[in-house]
Amino acid sequence: MSQHRHIGLERQDGYDVGRDPRGLSTDDLERLGHARISPLRALRLKCLDCCNGSAREVRLCTAVDCPSWPFRMGKNPWAGPVSEARREHGRRLGLRRAADLADAFAEKDESSGSPSDGVRQPADARPRSLKSEKDKPEGGRT
Repeated sequence: MSQHRHIGLERQDGYDVGRDPRGLSTDDLERLGHARISPLRALRLKCLDCCNGSAREVRLCTAVDCPSWPFRMGKNPWAGPVSEARREHGRRLGLRRAADLADAFAEKDESSGSPSDGVRQPADARPRSLKSEKDKPEGGRT
């Protein structure tokens, strides 16, 4: 149980009730133990919680009337296939973000005078977003 549980609660008619999360700061949410995750990831985690942590049981779930059931595998079943143009846009955006991140790390290393200046990290030590195409296993997936 979170030691900061009181942050997420308020009194109403003499009872503790959950506060509206829209009124909480990101710091408050993090102190409560919540991390920034996508809604689909949150649904998947709830399904795992419901199935006692068993991914196999989530896959085999028979609660077809549950609102989370279509999303239990962590995918939106109503999302259509990604168009080639959208895929290319995402690829370019990812490359740009990776370059920005690499620049930020380079600036940080230069300003800190770190003893690792000029030393290249092994491919598996780099953040996933900085791995190049040649670092990916056959098939292009990481």
